[in-house]
Amino acid sequence: MIKKTVLVFTFSLGALLIANGARAQSQEKEKAPKMEQIEKNTTRLELKVEGMSCQSGCANGIDNMLKKQKGILSSETLFDTSSSVIRYDSRVISEKDIIALIEDRGFKVKKKTDKK
Repeated sequence: MIKKTVLVFTFSLGALLIANGARAQSQEKEKAPKMEQIEKNTTRLELKVEGMSCQSGCANGIDNMLKKQKGILSSETLFDTSSSVIRYDSRVISEKDIIALIEDRGFKVKKKTDKK
């Protein structure tokens, strides 16, 4: 009797684990198109930022301000190179709006151009 109970329990547990694994794979597949959609609308903006006097106040201040804006996915501003690289959702915020936000903090901003 105990062997039969253990066998039924083991079989049930195995079936439950298999079902959960299949559900997890199904959920991953459902998430995949959403991730592709986010990447499709992600734009990378490289800027030259003039007028910064330090990393902690100026460059980090720009990053902190931008990261609070809807549509900004990431922002990395470096005092040493007077540059900023921003990834954003172009459906939510525009390049023009991003540049205006930085200029409103008192900095001069130019879009970097490819030199090939």
